[in-house]
Amino acid sequence: MAAKKNANKTSVKKQSVATPADKHLHELHGIYLPKAQHKEIRRFKRLYDEPSLHGTKVWRSSAVLMDYLLENPIRKKARVMEIGCGWGGLSCFMASHFDSRVTALDADAALEPYVEFVKSLNGIKRVEFVTKRFEKIGKKDLAGVHTLIGSEICFWDEMTKPLFNLIKRARDAGVKNILIADPGRTPFLNLVDRCEAAFDGEMLGHTIKKPWKTEKFILRVTGK
Repeated sequence: MAAKKNANKTSVKKQSVATPADKHLHELHGIYLPKAQHKEIRRFKRLYDEPSLHGTKVWRSSAVLMDYLLENPIRKKARVMEIGCGWGGLSCFMASHFDSRVTALDADAALEPYVEFVKSLNGIKRVEFVTKRFEKIGKKDLAGVHTLIGSEICFWDEMTKPLFNLIKRARDAGVKNILIADPGRTPFLNLVDRCEAAFDGEMLGHTIKKPWKTEKFILRVTGK
């Protein structure tokens, strides 16, 4: 989707690394994420088309998945792909905590300036934004990826099949670790059922107390 202005260039003001004093920021495990009221987010909404696929805020499932990964870390410097990355907070977390090289992938091109801003807030460089739909992610894209992650990406019934097929392609391509977090919507539960039957996948509950007290669910599928 084209930007309203500056269509050929993403406009992100140079930003020093954030501090907790900014009341318009969330802090999640050392990663700063803007609230909707942040002046730069408001500026983007004036400059660009609104993200159209719910990539409009920080989702609590991302915070739950971050906490889970701190308790169950992946190896350092592993290559990571985040699907349905939204503003890219989870991607920045992986780059910061695990020194991962991350592909932050979303079907909505309008999210690029948001991802670049979150990178700048945190001084992160090892995250690359790519626009691509689930069904277009091929084995070539997945080659060399160790961990595939996503948060609140299975919210419509028609997403279950493409995500199941993507998980199958990821395992065939050698991805070792697949983690998808969700509040427990019906399309996600259907995805869990299919992955449990086909790949011995499992659904885990995980609770956090900060910055919100909440419990979400994580689909975990391991590689071949």
